[in-house]
Amino acid sequence: MLNQKSSEFVAVPQAKTNGWEILRYQFMQIWQVLAALLIIYAVFFILSPAFRNVDTLLSIFSQGAILAVLACGTTVVLISGGLDLSVGSIFAVVGVVVGVLIKEYQLAYPLAILGALAAGTCLGALNGVIQVVTKVPAFIVTLGGLTAYKGLAELLGSGKDLSRFPEGFQMLGSGYLAPICIMVGAAVLTGLFLTKTRLGNHAFAIGGNEEVARLSGVKVARSRIYYYMIGGMFAATAAILEVSKLNFAQSSRGVSYELFAIAAVVIGGTSLFGGRGSVGKTIIGMMIMQTIIVGLAYLGVGTSFQRIAIGTIIILAVYWDVWRRQPR
Repeated sequence: MLNQKSSEFVAVPQAKTNGWEILRYQFMQIWQVLAALLIIYAVFFILSPAFRNVDTLLSIFSQGAILAVLACGTTVVLISGGLDLSVGSIFAVVGVVVGVLIKEYQLAYPLAILGALAAGTCLGALNGVIQVVTKVPAFIVTLGGLTAYKGLAELLGSGKDLSRFPEGFQMLGSGYLAPICIMVGAAVLTGLFLTKTRLGNHAFAIGGNEEVARLSGVKVARSRIYYYMIGGMFAATAAILEVSKLNFAQSSRGVSYELFAIAAVVIGGTSLFGGRGSVGKTIIGMMIMQTIIVGLAYLGVGTSFQRIAIGTIIILAVYWDVWRRQPR
């Protein structure tokens, strides 16, 4: 059963139709974020002649694809009412891990990829377990993880030459097509998980009202661990893509990626308070950010002003979310 209140949909367990109803609602709402993307693109298209080519458009999608994959996991965590500030550091750890497995241990790259995915998933699970066991707020737990995992990445990668990987591995992130296809696949899997599985429906229920979800029979603690595992897995996937694209791994990668992921999710309309969100709009939110960054670069605007612009958009998006939640 779905309850509608102030344009919010909260999934209640045992509903057989809630997945389709949530999906239909998301398709009804997605046009708003898509319209914003088209308007922003049109503005830069008019202002910058260099912006008016297909290569620029493909570049926006391919550059945003890696962070969009990362943001898929962040979408699940935020919908469930959680928060993960450590995904950028998990990203760094996994990048080093896949590099070490291929270069130092000479593993075949498919096995190295599986090992790296397992590492990211385990680090995400660790976040969830610590939060569930200690009852410490997610902000504090994952803030600690941000620092600790970053140190772990530095230890694992210290003094190692993690570059020049096999051609088969490089193909994963090379060019335009592969990253975009992987991004689409990640978005489809996340959307199906959220709308067509019991655990995915429970994310909306827990984020909407944790106590009601618990009274309805949802195993909240166990579910939260799963959501953080999913966040870690997608962070790992994004890290593997970037290492493949750049053809080297570095512990310094992933800095501030958690902020870009959260920003894309919020710009896409997912509530920071949980209970509402859509992975489709998250992808569009990431493309909005990437379009602004690339467009401002073409206009000669410095990195500092680009960050100011993105920060302002994040604040406005959160304000809009708060305003919508206020009773009328």
